[in-house]
Amino acid sequence: MFSGIGQKLVQLSTAHFSCRVSFTKHPHLYQQIGGIQQIYCYHESGNLFAKKGKKNQPKVDVSRSIDEDILNLDEVNTSMSSCIEKLKDDFVKKIALRTAQGALDHIVVKTNDGKFPLNQLGQISAKSPHLLVVNIYSQYVKEAAKAIQVSGMNLNPKIEGTSIQVPIPKVTKEHREALAKTAKEMCDKTKVDLRNNRSKFISRIKKHSASKDVLFQLEKQVSQISDNFNERADFILKEKTKELLENT
Repeated sequence: MFSGIGQKLVQLSTAHFSCRVSFTKHPHLYQQIGGIQQIYCYHESGNLFAKKGKKNQPKVDVSRSIDEDILNLDEVNTSMSSCIEKLKDDFVKKIALRTAQGALDHIVVKTNDGKFPLNQLGQISAKSPHLLVVNIYSQYVKEAAKAIQVSGMNLNPKIEGTSIQVPIPKVTKEHREALAKTAKEMCDKTKVDLRNNRSKFISRIKKHSASKDVLFQLEKQVSQISDNFNERADFILKEKTKELLENT
């Protein structure tokens, strides 16, 4: 009955909605059916009802698998959780501000006895906002100083007896913004890893001969878990960005 690009026929009940229609111009659009008044109108934009997004959809129950023989949710959670743990670890090792507490903890020191985190070889303390001091417990002072120097944090340690003085350069706004950009890239990479995990488990589900409904529900559970971890990645990025850019 109606034609034209972008036109959409929508049936609306006046009990719940109202729509302005010129009945003198379009008298055939108005009908009285079963005592319920109805209006038929078309919306040029085609967007009278916005399509529901994921945020408005009810979450799928992932407390237990629809079919344990096909899908182990603990395995799905463990696999995707490892992506988040890697992101958090990368943020600590590569995105921490040089003045932040624990910024040097992750630095690995190579010795004749093996590799050790710097905080296991000595006590790290902040003497001032621009100076960290590492008091080494062992004989590996030179090795520790070298590890700090080649850590990629643009630090120039100085050895004084069994301690290492580490001057901290002023953290510029540009440096903070660069770190925030790198953090965003790392988060995006994590989301790619999560999507790959999702695809892996869904492909595994599709290989089974269970009913279509069961397989569909299992796929929804995998997707829900993936969405949950994506939200966690976004939250971690938000907190890290806030930390990096505060006081800029």
